Amino acid sequence: MTDQAPELPELDPVLKTGMSKRNIASAEKALARIRELGWQPLAAYPGSDTHWKVRCLLGCAEGGANWEGVMFYSHMRRARRHAGCLPKDLQEKAVAALNNARK
Repeated sequence: MTDQAPELPELDPVLKTGMSKRNIASAEKALARIRELGWQPLAAYPGSDTHWKVRCLLGCAEGGANWEGVMFYSHMRRARRHAGCLPKDLQEKAVAALNNARK
């Protein structure tokens, strides 16, 4: 039997302290939170006060496509969305449906 180390999150090289325990823990927490809120990361975790390239999975862009752009994690973790996203009541329903589909 071999023990495999858990996969580490990808961290942006711009993080000054690199693969520190704190950065790894912050990245894991951030990834879990944005996935919970219907986002998909398109780049490595850059830190909380830096733009992060992400995709909104709510199908709110033109033609039902998923919006892509940059957001601050500090904004996403508070459930803020990009301009042009679904209205707030529909966002909550869409996020709940997305999370139910993942189960």
